[in-house]
Amino acid sequence: MYLLELDRTMCVSCGTCIDICPEVFEFTNDGLSSIKDVEISDLQKLEMDDPLCTEDAMENCPSGAIKVYRD
Repeated sequence: MYLLELDRTMCVSCGTCIDICPEVFEFTNDGLSSIKDVEISDLQKLEMDDPLCTEDAMENCPSGAIKVYRD
């Protein structure tokens, strides 16, 4: 099991996470990245069975807003 966290307060709206992992991330109306199908909040969390491309998004996020943890 994996836990994906996105701290939207750290997002710089560069779109790197969306370019790398469009199946998980999207821009919202406020111009910040968001985890798809998760309620908009400053700190978003999503439990996942497979990290998909989120680890690559975390490694390439210039602001460090994305964290992926493995249980």
